[in-house]
Amino acid sequence: MARRRPPSLLVAWLAVVIPLLTLGVFAWRGIEAQADVIRREKQAEVDSEVKRSAKELARRLQESVTEFQTFPDPPRPGSATPEDAILDGSDREALAALRDRPDAGLSPAGLPRRVLAALRLMDLDSSSRESLPPEEAKPLLRLVTDECPSVLTSVVIDKLLPASEPERTSWQKREEIAAAARRHPEGGLVSEGDYLWLETAGDRIRYVGSEAISEALRDLRGDQYQVWLTREPIQGNGSSAGVFSSSANVEMGSGFWLHMRSLVLSELVIDGALRNQKRWAASLLGVAAVVSFGGLSMLHRTLRRERQLNEMKSQFVASVSHELRAPVASIRLMADALEAGKVAPETAKEFHRLIAREGARLSTLVGNVLDHARIEQGRKVWKMEACDLSSLVADTVRVMEPLAQEKGITLKQELLPVEATADADAVQQALVNLLDNAIKFSPQGSLIAIVLGYDDERRCWRLSVCDHGLGIPKGEQTRIFERFYRPGDELRRETQGTGIGLSLVKSIVEAHRGSIAVESEPGKGSTFTLTFPLSA
Repeated sequence: MARRRPPSLLVAWLAVVIPLLTLGVFAWRGIEAQADVIRREKQAEVDSEVKRSAKELARRLQESVTEFQTFPDPPRPGSATPEDAILDGSDREALAALRDRPDAGLSPAGLPRRVLAALRLMDLDSSSRESLPPEEAKPLLRLVTDECPSVLTSVVIDKLLPASEPERTSWQKREEIAAAARRHPEGGLVSEGDYLWLETAGDRIRYVGSEAISEALRDLRGDQYQVWLTREPIQGNGSSAGVFSSSANVEMGSGFWLHMRSLVLSELVIDGALRNQKRWAASLLGVAAVVSFGGLSMLHRTLRRERQLNEMKSQFVASVSHELRAPVASIRLMADALEAGKVAPETAKEFHRLIAREGARLSTLVGNVLDHARIEQGRKVWKMEACDLSSLVADTVRVMEPLAQEKGITLKQELLPVEATADADAVQQALVNLLDNAIKFSPQGSLIAIVLGYDDERRCWRLSVCDHGLGIPKGEQTRIFERFYRPGDELRRETQGTGIGLSLVKSIVEAHRGSIAVESEPGKGSTFTLTFPLSA
């Protein structure tokens, strides 16, 4: 039954990213919905505020209404009556009585008889007085401005009451209002530079001046709204124009419209906050996608590495089985032949040598496997002792010389006297593995150099093994120290091995707080250099 392959990295990544993208879409829609809610709430707030403000404005303007009586200009002639004769006489009592009669009416010239009677009395008294006393001037002023206004009012104020500046200003204001009322007979809200509200009923005018309207609008405006007035409603209220605005009718007379626009929160502000929130959401999703992809990549590499390790373990078991079976079979055959006594003395001597060699080979193989297992499990005990490394290396080379001689390989030694603290057995085991590999991968009749030296400045010693074999491709030089790894198919076919030799060498070097390096080029051989501190 074929093994199911695990899903590819792309499929696993899509399995994570698609839900993230779906979540991002929902988050995006949620942000948009939240912004819509904020817009509606703000618009409702502005709508409520403008309605409240319209009522407040109507109340305040009603309290500020001023009313006065108008007069025809030019005057409209009145009917002739016997009272007209009194105006031409000098009877002070009759003139005073006519002045005080509310129903005195208009003269044939269209002028108020009461005002004419008052002016006649002033004319009769002018010979004895230079000016009117205040107690007489005020009643006359009230008569000509409030009770019986006419074209004579301006004359009386300018000529007979020159010191009454406030009264003159008030009368000028009334004339301006009356002129505006004649220009705008329809009344209502009038804008002539400033706002003015007018209402005409017969010969009376009701109005609210620009000062009162401006003060009321200023109080409504505050620092949050822009406020203005129009006679008719305008289009474009709401948030469609980029700001929140609304209108409401001010119920005063024929009515007019109050408009308010928010200065604190606008569509641009909400859009800016919305963009920031979207950026944050996109950034978080991006980070989540990157983290997910990174995590999945690590997981995928870990799973792939585990599969490779499992495959290499399988190859290791097969290699170990082969490495054990071949020498054991050779030993059994030669032992059976020796036991049968059918072997010549010279051949028996060769058999004994071969049995010893295969036994040493088995011992090395089993030792490597056991040491590798101990190191992996953390049970390896290192015996760090002072030792003579030059003697140790020379002894190891002598042990490996018979194996090299079988292929006609020369082992050249360049050894400096070095003494350091190290595990002698482990160092010898590392050198044996390096020499064994060098001999296996070197052609017949070649040279293998073993160099031992030290560096006083860095307080370390180095052991190098240089061969002229097949070499190692650059792409595999970083992997040859991995557990169970063996170089390409061609080398595996041509040589035997378990794939733990170099991994064991690396573990030994690292246990001494040292390092291992390789320099190799295909077809030109390899150089392995072990660097150890003088005091491990």
